[in-house]
Amino acid sequence: MKKLFKIFFIITALTIFNSCFDELLEPVPETFMSDLSVFDSKERIESQVRGIYSSFKSGSYLGGRFQVYNDIRGDDFLNLQSNGVTGYQTWSHNVDHQSTEVITLWRSIYIAINRVNLFIDGLEDNKDKILTEEILTQEEFNQYKGESLGLRAIAYHNLIQLYAQPFNKDPQAWGAILRLTGQRSSADNDMARSTLKDTYIQILQDLDDAETLLPTLTGNNKAEYITRVHKNTVIAFKTRVKLHMNDYAGVIEEGNKIVSTAAPFSSPTGVKLSLNANFQQIFTDYTTPESIISMPMSAVELPGTQNGLAHYFSVSKSGMQIGNNEYAINQESYLWTSGVFADNDARVQLVDSVTLQGNDRIFIKKYQNSPHSDWAPVMRYAEVLLNLAEAEARVNGFGDASRAVALLNAVYLRSNPSAPALSGFTTIDAFITRLMLERNMEFLGEGLKNMDIQRTLGTHRAKDNVEAVGPDNPKYVWPISQEEINTNQLVQPN
Repeated sequence: MKKLFKIFFIITALTIFNSCFDELLEPVPETFMSDLSVFDSKERIESQVRGIYSSFKSGSYLGGRFQVYNDIRGDDFLNLQSNGVTGYQTWSHNVDHQSTEVITLWRSIYIAINRVNLFIDGLEDNKDKILTEEILTQEEFNQYKGESLGLRAIAYHNLIQLYAQPFNKDPQAWGAILRLTGQRSSADNDMARSTLKDTYIQILQDLDDAETLLPTLTGNNKAEYITRVHKNTVIAFKTRVKLHMNDYAGVIEEGNKIVSTAAPFSSPTGVKLSLNANFQQIFTDYTTPESIISMPMSAVELPGTQNGLAHYFSVSKSGMQIGNNEYAINQESYLWTSGVFADNDARVQLVDSVTLQGNDRIFIKKYQNSPHSDWAPVMRYAEVLLNLAEAEARVNGFGDASRAVALLNAVYLRSNPSAPALSGFTTIDAFITRLMLERNMEFLGEGLKNMDIQRTLGTHRAKDNVEAVGPDNPKYVWPISQEEINTNQLVQPN
């Protein structure tokens, strides 16, 4: 197994260099490629950056599977296929060390991290040559490094959402294996996990460094801003990270950089971000002012078989062979029976209804492309507003005239423009309960449900024939991949 793992890491390490040599008829064997040669032109450096992004947008990671696994752990969806390949074990809370999703997602995230690390190592090792020979300007050098650090922070935060206990349960519990340099072999694979506290310190360090390095972009949102990390991307992501740490003052500090003081809320600096007036349009026009970062797909660049979000969450019926009827909305879920969302709410209306085997089912209608070329959402501006609303309520209050209530209403009224504004909250618990329902409805099928349950030490409610799973249940978090256990003598299991 060690030998196989070594081969795997060598292939992973070298993949980053492949695209730079496609034009050569007789390339040098990959095992003898010089690091210097892939940093000798801007085009080859940019090619490596594109390679990093391709690892993140893999269907087995942020191209689909990560969002799916985080959503189906909750009670919002019913599994209709009982197919182990498409997340049945995750939905039913029955994964183990050897489950395909546990192994494959762990591997996919660390492949992406390793590509980042190899690139940063090479960039720094060749810095003098790159700058003195004017292969890159200092600003371009900083931008590429900043993008890479931002992506690494996202990857580590993603990893610990499933494979580690929540920070708010025990900051000293085991977090990620913090690999910060590139691996070309298994020689240095034995590495212990860091604590959650140290993992979060590293995540924030990467995000802070990225914010410093990245240039300040301006102007309206567009595809190149949504599909690449920029300054406002890392600031937005810091509001998520600090919310997971209950660092509410920190959420406000970061949120204020990209959210105006009062409604209508928008980013006062950098790329112009704001809510899109039409909710449904977010999922047909991927370049609205609301999209902060998404994984782009196209008809010639798809997430792969049984990976795309449409495969899981969209309906398949006569004339609409888009999804595979995998996960229907659970109409008996806490969200769907809460009674706080009107029938004319744009989110409630964005569904498809169908009768399957005598049962009336509804499916979300966010992902409608066939083949599955929908862009996979990673973060939207609506989340930043709700992150900030929660922090404001906990720090500065939740009265009718408060910024917290205004931020909540901005998201709610966007989909319910004729409804009266939310008001009259008498306790912080009442406000947070309503805000969590808003988050749940707003981001249904976008991968936030598991994160929100676990950062608040909530319980995964019972659904269909699956029992509830609370914070003290061993099933609350995923086990470490058996592949990692087999090849890393120092890794601590959950």
